[in-house]
Amino acid sequence: MVLARSRAGGGAARPASSGLTEQRGSQSLELALVLPAVVLLLILLVQAGLFGVELVMAQGLAREAARVAAVDDDAAVRTLIEEAAGAHEAEVRLRPGGSERQHGDDVTAEVKLRARAFARWGVEVWIPAQATMRVEQP
Repeated sequence: MVLARSRAGGGAARPASSGLTEQRGSQSLELALVLPAVVLLLILLVQAGLFGVELVMAQGLAREAARVAAVDDDAAVRTLIEEAAGAHEAEVRLRPGGSERQHGDDVTAEVKLRARAFARWGVEVWIPAQATMRVEQP
């Protein structure tokens, strides 16, 4: 152990300060300041990943809706969307409508999927997607 004497002389010997106790306290403080920012960043990354999954899901729903609309009626498309969307709320719009579609025409399915990724935060986000296919003979 290193002992240091006061320069004025005559004082009692005391241990020399190594600075370790001050560093330990500052490390704890730094961790306490940085940790909330790191946790928030991780939460945002997870939310962005969930949102990306929902974007892919919306495009897949639009593609499937257009495929079914190309060979079947509007009721079959709505049934497909209800089953495929699962717990997600979804809306579908077909252009042209079922009675207006002729063989060889293009049919466009526009799907809007309500994102659940940001619903926990009180934000309502609808993800639009669309797909177009040529009408075939059933």
